[in-house]
Amino acid sequence: MKIFAIMLKDLRLIGRDRFALASVLIVPMVVILVVASATQSGDGSESILFPIVNEDQGPVAAALIKVFRKHLNVREVTRESAEHLVADENDAPAALILPPELSKHYLTRKPSTIELLTDPAQWQELEAIKVIMLLADRETASLGDPFSQELLTVRERSITGNRPSFSSLEQNIPGFSLMFVLLTLIFSVSLDLREEEVWGTNRRLSIAPVSSAALLGGKLLARLIVGIAQLLILLLFGHFVYGLRLGNSPLALSLVVTVVVFSMTCFAAIVAGFVRTREQAIPVGLSVVFVLAALGGLFWPLYDLPKWMQTAANGAVTTWSMFALQDVILRDKGLAAVSPKLLILFAYGFVSFLIGLRLFRHGDGVGL
Repeated sequence: MKIFAIMLKDLRLIGRDRFALASVLIVPMVVILVVASATQSGDGSESILFPIVNEDQGPVAAALIKVFRKHLNVREVTRESAEHLVADENDAPAALILPPELSKHYLTRKPSTIELLTDPAQWQELEAIKVIMLLADRETASLGDPFSQELLTVRERSITGNRPSFSSLEQNIPGFSLMFVLLTLIFSVSLDLREEEVWGTNRRLSIAPVSSAALLGGKLLARLIVGIAQLLILLLFGHFVYGLRLGNSPLALSLVVTVVVFSMTCFAAIVAGFVRTREQAIPVGLSVVFVLAALGGLFWPLYDLPKWMQTAANGAVTTWSMFALQDVILRDKGLAAVSPKLLILFAYGFVSFLIGLRLFRHGDGVGL
């Protein structure tokens, strides 16, 4: 009978925290919904931006563009805009240059070369484009199939770095590293503040001559240092064990890691503001991390996501963190080239800190 009495007592205690109890069911449903939407409802290759420079304006070029439009998000632009979209903005994995007099040469059985300007760092999207180019080969058979007659050859040229190709590990190692750092930060900040509430430390701090900004800032600064060390160690592990390249600029990599962890640490303070008990920390933390990892391209490329999720991803800290890491690691960009993304991440972290500070109420006897 005693065992049943203890069981009933614990069930009553569990039932008091209705938010934690509901989150046991709601949180998995939210994660399943996001992951299922990302893996089953994506727009696939149709969402891949594919700039085409049509310097020919002839029937062969028009036929090829028509085929590409069926499978890709084709945008006819100038050569300068195409290079900007691939090399600077990294919005497109590749751009196709159709040279002048392409149709004239084809009709007179003279070979021509079309140029494919690529960003190998977006290797998954690039592979999809190459597959669609094979499909274009088949679908243009009624026009004489220029590819198979070798009247058209494709010359591929990377314009974002010296490396022609990448492996899936170079997507997965940075992605999973960011996920685990974010997971650690959210759990550590949330649980640390809840433990101070249980131990009464926050009550003693509330009467100390310390401002809320200094108190929260000090707590987050400690987690920032741990997070920077964790991310660097994980990247170095990938470098020495799996040959992951870390770029050509140690300074750029160090600043990217610092700013990325800064933004994530400050974001963790917002999540902690909605966690009122230790029991809530695990389901809330896991749901936030998995949703942001799915949205931010830590698991799979963004083009696999539905349009609405791609739009939502622009507001996720993980998306910009992944962009910044890829610029340094995969595209060998220096500090100047990656600075716009660093400014976005810094602003994200600063705004997150202000929101977290607004939720931080150490003088009222609670942590956040």
